[in-house]
Amino acid sequence: MPKILFYAGTAFLLFLALTSAGEAARELEAATLAFAALPASARAPWAILVALAAGLAISAIFLRMAALLAARNLFAAFLALLMTACSMATLTGVLLVQWRLSSAFTAPLAEVHFAAILGLGFFISVSLLSLRPYFSIQASRFISAMVFFPLPLFALILAQELFMHASVPPLPAATPASQVYFAVLAVLFFSIAVHCIRHRHLFLEMTNLRELLDSRHRGIGSVAFDS
Repeated sequence: MPKILFYAGTAFLLFLALTSAGEAARELEAATLAFAALPASARAPWAILVALAAGLAISAIFLRMAALLAARNLFAAFLALLMTACSMATLTGVLLVQWRLSSAFTAPLAEVHFAAILGLGFFISVSLLSLRPYFSIQASRFISAMVFFPLPLFALILAQELFMHASVPPLPAATPASQVYFAVLAVLFFSIAVHCIRHRHLFLEMTNLRELLDSRHRGIGSVAFDS
């Protein structure tokens, strides 16, 4: 992948980790959610462009991981590809709805924004979980274990919305589950950024995927077979 896209994605991962950690800490003091706070109308276009650039760069990192994973686990690679695409599409929808809300706040748009935020949380959680086989091969056991947590935590947030109390749109209410969710995301994004920096050759160089992920192969003529 291009160097500028790789370094931009790594920088945005670190920024997202700091933002998630700040949101988790802020929710401990105030029982409101501000992670997806609506931008002011004057800053909305620039905020949307920066968020879209960040989403594109981070998606490129995840897609590269999916490509590296394809030689070992094709199903997980396709699932990561699908969930990353859904995350990017949902993020675009959230930002466009935020732009409309910043200029004309209406109840229907607030409901759409609320549902889109929950959808974005679901797709991000599944994207991280689908990349677990990659992290178990190339990264540490810590990251491969941590990716299990976002999806159950999101399920708990959704269950609270469905069965306990309904939040007032356009943002979900802050709960202990959401605090832990953002804290876990902060640790994961920071760990993934560190992994990318330490293993930048995997992202910047052209590699033979089969030789990279599975060294147990032997060549017979010009064809390689598993041992």
